[in-house]
Amino acid sequence: MQDYSTKKVSPSLVAEVIRAIESINAYGSVEIYIQDSVVPQISVRSIKKTTGNGNGERELRRERARKASEKTL
Repeated sequence: MQDYSTKKVSPSLVAEVIRAIESINAYGSVEIYIQDSVVPQISVRSIKKTTGNGNGERELRRERARKASEKTL
């Protein structure tokens, strides 16, 4: 295991962080854990955004209702 000290940041630690960031497609986060001035873990979280729920769905229903009411006039 490499020594990923936060006292003297090595190029290999920087490379690990860059690889973690580059691995995220569209949405996500990178967490860098530090324990006793050493980075023992880098966590990558990918987030998949969903569609068809929340405000987007409400807006779609409103638009459909508006169009339906225009057709009846």
